Amino acid sequence: MAALLKFPGRDAPIAERVTDPFLALPLAAREEAQRCLGVIKPALTRVTQQGVSIRAAAAWLAASFPDGKPSAPTIARWLTQYQKGGIVALAPQYKGKQRTARGWEARAMHLFAQPQRPCYATVALWLRQEGFEDASEHLVRRYLKSLPSNASETSRKRVGAHYYQQNIKPHVVRDATVLPVGFIYEGDGHCCDVYVAHPATGRAYRPELTVWVDVRSHRVVGWWLSESESSETTLFSLSHALISHDHTPAYVHCDVGSGFKSRLMTDEVSGFLKRFDIDPIFALPGNAKGKGLIEGFFHWFEERCGKRFATFCGHCRTDDALRQLRQQVERGAIKLPSLVDYAEAVRDYFAFYNANPQRGLDDGMSPDQLWQQLDRVPLEVPSVAVVRPRELRKVARWSIALHGRTYRADELAQFEGREVLVEYSLHDDSLVWVFDAKGRFVVEAALNERQPWLSDSRIQDGLERRAAGQRKRLQVKLDEVDARSRKPVTAAAMLDALEAPPAAAALPVIQDISSPIPSLPAPPPAQRFNTVRPLDQAAHAEVVAACDAEPAPMETASQRFSRCLRLSARRDAGEALAEADAAWLAIYETTPEHAANRMVFEDFGALSGVPQQPQNHQGNS
Repeated sequence: MAALLKFPGRDAPIAERVTDPFLALPLAAREEAQRCLGVIKPALTRVTQQGVSIRAAAAWLAASFPDGKPSAPTIARWLTQYQKGGIVALAPQYKGKQRTARGWEARAMHLFAQPQRPCYATVALWLRQEGFEDASEHLVRRYLKSLPSNASETSRKRVGAHYYQQNIKPHVVRDATVLPVGFIYEGDGHCCDVYVAHPATGRAYRPELTVWVDVRSHRVVGWWLSESESSETTLFSLSHALISHDHTPAYVHCDVGSGFKSRLMTDEVSGFLKRFDIDPIFALPGNAKGKGLIEGFFHWFEERCGKRFATFCGHCRTDDALRQLRQQVERGAIKLPSLVDYAEAVRDYFAFYNANPQRGLDDGMSPDQLWQQLDRVPLEVPSVAVVRPRELRKVARWSIALHGRTYRADELAQFEGREVLVEYSLHDDSLVWVFDAKGRFVVEAALNERQPWLSDSRIQDGLERRAAGQRKRLQVKLDEVDARSRKPVTAAAMLDALEAPPAAAALPVIQDISSPIPSLPAPPPAQRFNTVRPLDQAAHAEVVAACDAEPAPMETASQRFSRCLRLSARRDAGEALAEADAAWLAIYETTPEHAANRMVFEDFGALSGVPQQPQNHQGNS
């Protein structure tokens, strides 16, 4: 506590980090020390070089000043201080008024460093409610502002661990200039901030854009527009990057999303990346700085391309503007751009981006110009096979089961019971290509058995599965709305139950509020309101007396902890406690409130005037 309360101001932490003590002084103190040194330099030369005494040198120098200022004793004192401590000793030693410890400082720091981010006045109010009467707003504000920023307004607890990690804590800056062009591709998916007309329904939706950028040249090498991020969209976008430039990178840098870290992409045997000997580098989850290139690219993409559309719905719009935009889109006041128009705008922006010079590149070159330095590594497989994913399957009865379909070929008899690699097309399920464990082509297996309700396209199957899932989730919400609309207990059933005899007055236990409530038999109309219970006068008098009694004052947290200290001290001294006090103490010592107050008490109790507890106390602290 003493170390925390001795902060003279914001310059205190800086003084601890500076190795030169003169630089740790305030500016005014350094200027005064330099002025004093300039005055005594002639006398200092006589003392160090000629062997003159300090008193004689001071008298000689003082005689040269017509007004007698500074005086000889002052000059002699400056010379003595300089010989003992150098120029630092000439600085004024006055450090200002020492701050008075008031006892609530540690508690104020704890209350202020919360994710709720209370203001200074709120912290002062809470302190006064806890019993610190002298915790006025201006004293609390002055103390908290005098602390280092990392212990007050920018502390990890106040701003949140994620915000602190992304915006305050320093990070390692990677040098991309040491990489060859085309060595690493960095990719990510982005839900576009533009409402576009769905090509099938015509309703508004936000397409998913998957982009791959070369880390060295910053050039967009491949992209794909789809409805949502998946392994198929990642496969299409990376295939586009490979085929467009007939080049294979050594690494791809991406996140751990479902579209990037999937068996279709990263499986060690049948994965798409393994086929081309591309190693994946996965960024840490929640670390946007790890993929700063692609994250910054999407920011400027929305700024320069997305905002051209009237249906832009980014976070930079105000809440009322977004609400009005959604209402206008729903009633058709704003015409939605088609997916084709939006794709053309995206393509035009990528062409502009690749041809635009960038300050972060060599000599302000454009990505296209730097891409000319590419040392191409051509693809070793036909480009038609690039867009076909592979999966590992076992041969049974000369057949292969894949995605609910069965493919058969006579040549598969040689691999009965063995695993083979099956390559398939996403758009045509009529046949598959089979390879052995070493990647050698075996046979083309044709579709043998097919259930009539399967579609001709696996993409269509995926769309139908997603639609079925959406219908299921919507049905669950609809069932919940219907259940909430029914009253679990009607007024008539409750009235009948109250008026029934004691044996039949209990209401049935309701296991499911969505099930109908069994109605109880109603008594005859003439007897419905004739049953009146007699009033228990003694019980009624006790209730009235309890209501009129003055409520007991509620203990604050500090009062409860003080009570705990008193009782525990009596217990440790061997004194027998009352049964109620002993039970209360045993329960209170297991609460989080006691643990928190105990930590504050052990660190700061001595300064607040509260006697310290023995260190061998066995309570839960």
